[in-house]
Amino acid sequence: MTTRTKITGAVLGAAVAGALALVPLTDDGSAGEADSSAVVLGASEKEAVPSFTATDWVSYGDQVAVVRVTAEHERRDTDTETETDEEAGTEEDYLSRTVDLQVRELVWARSDAPALPPTVSVTADGWQLKDGTKHELGSPDSSRLEVGHDYVITFARFSDGAWSPLGSGGVLPYDHSRIGEGEFQGETGTADAYRSTWEDRLVPGDEQPMAFRTAGKPATSVQGILRSATPDATAARYFDLDPAARHQKVAGASEPADTFCSVAAPLAVSEDSRHTPDELASVLTDLAGLAGPAGKDASALRAYARSLEAGDGTSASVDDTARKASVARIEQECGTEVGELLPTDTEADTGKG
Repeated sequence: MTTRTKITGAVLGAAVAGALALVPLTDDGSAGEADSSAVVLGASEKEAVPSFTATDWVSYGDQVAVVRVTAEHERRDTDTETETDEEAGTEEDYLSRTVDLQVRELVWARSDAPALPPTVSVTADGWQLKDGTKHELGSPDSSRLEVGHDYVITFARFSDGAWSPLGSGGVLPYDHSRIGEGEFQGETGTADAYRSTWEDRLVPGDEQPMAFRTAGKPATSVQGILRSATPDATAARYFDLDPAARHQKVAGASEPADTFCSVAAPLAVSEDSRHTPDELASVLTDLAGLAGPAGKDASALRAYARSLEAGDGTSASVDDTARKASVARIEQECGTEVGELLPTDTEADTGKG
């Protein structure tokens, strides 16, 4: 007996933890066929690679193809610990599922991308086994990849050489040669319903997902969109890396860089920050680097920093001319009041108790 049940993200298949990963098929044979009742989905976890938009597909994908799921296999992950009779009576296990995908049509390929094999096998959402009953598990806004259904999938080859769908957003239902028609979230639906689902999820100003842009259309519409799409500039510089490593480069590049005023912000009187002479000198040296290699403002910042490092932590030991010039530079640039710009934690630097 198979039922569909609500679950948490902790027990979902490999698809929710990142891009789907290929695993070897087992010899367990095909799993039993599920019933047709409505699937209740659990919360998914963040995926390792973005996969919903055309920019995502051309930045991280290698090939896009129409595939058919020809078989599914279950593999029970057994616990090595010995169970008591009482525990065995309430057994609850996760059953992994792999599916065989037959490539029926190649739709798009990234320039210089490796060739996609004619058949691939991937890990998909599986089942929870509790008290002898299999509960079918699914992920929100994604397809389970069920036997007999067609899909348009964007594939990527990862660092271990395995091919996999890029992520849940890179799997589109494609029964009867119409995107959005077929299996989605464990249920068989129409292209119109699929488009409406994604329309409800649109965010103004964000790039529309491929699922919404192509719903009701043939696979050739995907080809046209991707041919005119531009990959992320950082991702394009790292096409030699696998998608997960490439995305890490993009995520790192998107972090805001330090600016002169962001570095100077802790020096504001309103922040009531405490700085030893060495700490203040370090901040001033950083500011000098952001102010540019030349110019009297950068020179004053460096000169004041050097006097702080060489002095005894008192106001009499610093370069007062450079200090005043540094104050003027910061306040003029950032509109931030920094007061006298003297060390405010001299005891830590001088050893006084």
